[in-house]
Amino acid sequence: MPDRNHVSWSAMISGYDQAGRPLKAIQLFSRMKVEEANEFVYASAVSACANVSFVSNSLDSMNMKYGWSSDALSVFITNSERHTVAYDAMVKGLVENKQVEKAYEMFKLMCQ
Repeated sequence: MPDRNHVSWSAMISGYDQAGRPLKAIQLFSRMKVEEANEFVYASAVSACANVSFVSNSLDSMNMKYGWSSDALSVFITNSERHTVAYDAMVKGLVENKQVEKAYEMFKLMCQ
């Protein structure tokens, strides 16, 4: 496609992410020029990043560090590879944000 804009980039990045190919979506995003991106392109790119497990854990930790526990929970829910590291980040973050009851619930989920 010779003429690309934020609509075409967003469609491709979102499409790859929704098709279960988040790394391809991230590769496409990295090929974009900054001036071609808008909030929809960034949202698609962040969604693709969240679907890559190690990035998801980093996003959870960052969100918890700033007290954005609802954002961290949203990222956690979209992460299809919930393993001990992901649960640990959530439990730790919830405790640090004085949400001990939610941390205990997350710990029980991890144990299941």
